[in-house]
Amino acid sequence: MKLHTARWLLAPLRQLRTRRLMARHGPTLTYDTAWALITLHSAPDETALVRAWAHENPSAAPGIHYDHWHTLNQAEQQRRLGWLRRHGRSPIQLLQLDAGLIHSAGLHVLDWGRPPTPADQHHATPPTRPQTREQP
Repeated sequence: MKLHTARWLLAPLRQLRTRRLMARHGPTLTYDTAWALITLHSAPDETALVRAWAHENPSAAPGIHYDHWHTLNQAEQQRRLGWLRRHGRSPIQLLQLDAGLIHSAGLHVLDWGRPPTPADQHHATPPTRPQTREQP
């Protein structure tokens, strides 16, 4: 089967996977970026196609960048926490794409930042001992 024919036949499946990734990741992932990530994941031999697309549609600095947890609304934080409890990693991280590949393809990917750890939330400092004077 010719590559052009295979691309045409698999296009609906790639679109479905792209829409699923967007729904799982959330509103910060654009269709174009999701499509490029799905293409790199499902057809690594089409990396040149993704590079050409990224070159024609430049955006911010290439690579994986992380959003800030504290800027998210409560509903999004809860949705992400539920996902992380079930899967352990973000939807983009589950694709297991090499960060160097994403950077070399010229993609700007905004992935989930880490949620604060319980120690970060409480900012607990160890209690200090009162200083006593030694008595001779």
